[in-house]
Amino acid sequence: MQASELKPFMESAVAEVLESMCFISSEGEATDEMGDDRPNWICGELEFSGIPGGAFGIAVPPSTAAVIAANFLGEDEADLSEKQTVEVVCELTNMVCGTLLAQIDSKQAFTLSPPKHVSADTESPAKSGRIQGTYALDEGFIYTWLELQATA
Repeated sequence: MQASELKPFMESAVAEVLESMCFISSEGEATDEMGDDRPNWICGELEFSGIPGGAFGIAVPPSTAAVIAANFLGEDEADLSEKQTVEVVCELTNMVCGTLLAQIDSKQAFTLSPPKHVSADTESPAKSGRIQGTYALDEGFIYTWLELQATA
């Protein structure tokens, strides 16, 4: 499957998880890309093995992350700690990646590493073939990326 063929799966996975777990609707891919200017965004990353293996990540502005966390946990934004917000972004990374991989190949077993919080300046550098998208929400934006390992 070509990288360009995977992009709709990513958009679908983001929308499905946000709607079902956080009660947030995605408005599709943002027309005004945020680019690499994400210095204060909360980032989660994980690696996965299977055929193919690879890595996946999410970056979210702090204000958007707070709304996502509040909706996911059923709490008021003001009552959440930064740690809770980061943990929800990491769990969102896990859920979106799992949904994405299941959509790509529902018969393949994948093993996901625990998601980890990384600062935007230590986020994994983009590799050739990175599939990425920035999606608009009423609450802000969510940036996702996927890198697949070459298969022999």
